[in-house]
Amino acid sequence: MMPNRDYIVFDFETGSKNPHKAQPTQLAAVAIHGRKLTPQPGGFFNSEIRPILDDEKAIEMGLDPLEEEALNITRKDRKTLAKAPQPKQVWEKFVKFVNKYNFKKTQWFAPIPVGYNIINYDMIIIQRLCEQFGPTDKNGSQALFHKIHKVDVLDLAYGWLERNYKIDEAVAMLNKAYQKKKNDPYIIDSVGWGHYLIEDYVNAEKFLQKAIELMPKDPIVNDHYGDVLWKLNRKLQAKYYWESAFNSGEANDELKENILIKLLKGF
Repeated sequence: MMPNRDYIVFDFETGSKNPHKAQPTQLAAVAIHGRKLTPQPGGFFNSEIRPILDDEKAIEMGLDPLEEEALNITRKDRKTLAKAPQPKQVWEKFVKFVNKYNFKKTQWFAPIPVGYNIINYDMIIIQRLCEQFGPTDKNGSQALFHKIHKVDVLDLAYGWLERNYKIDEAVAMLNKAYQKKKNDPYIIDSVGWGHYLIEDYVNAEKFLQKAIELMPKDPIVNDHYGDVLWKLNRKLQAKYYWESAFNSGEANDELKENILIKLLKGF
């Protein structure tokens, strides 16, 4: 019988949008029993995290300086954050918290991480902190959570939409994520693409336009926005955003190939 690993539902608040450079300002988590799917007794973690408040020093360290917009969204201020614990101190406590639910003390029995958009955001920060403070495996990958399994609610909802499965539930999940983080560009893009997949092109355009404003150089967002503009018969604009995605240095070969077909033939 497969062992029932516990789940850790967690979320970072950060001072900017890029998960590769954003400074965490808060980390909260709940431990969920692997069989009962109820919160573990005492299974709650919550701590603010002191970021580097000096913008020039943050940049020197390869991190984003704090953005006032992000601080406003998370209802934080520099004065309060200056009194928060240092990142290493918070991380060590969080590792200890997670390890309480790793009953055999191996990564294969480690808790499974759960959250909104953790694949594209929170797990990237987890990897960064594991590299900085541990634990990592012999390949340098995070060794705190389970090696393979993770539950990303946005990814799940997106997959349901792609398969035309549980459409109403998937859209509701995406909208719930948006209500929690209305300025997260990855969530906004996913919500917009969800509306696109159910052929609600008007609402899709509204969300994807906002995503473009937040991440104007992201190739996937540009590609998505081009697709919805094409469906709205705004074809010249669609080609502009497809070209932007194609010429992005971040676009992979598969994405470029798909965009090239659309530029030549439409869809």
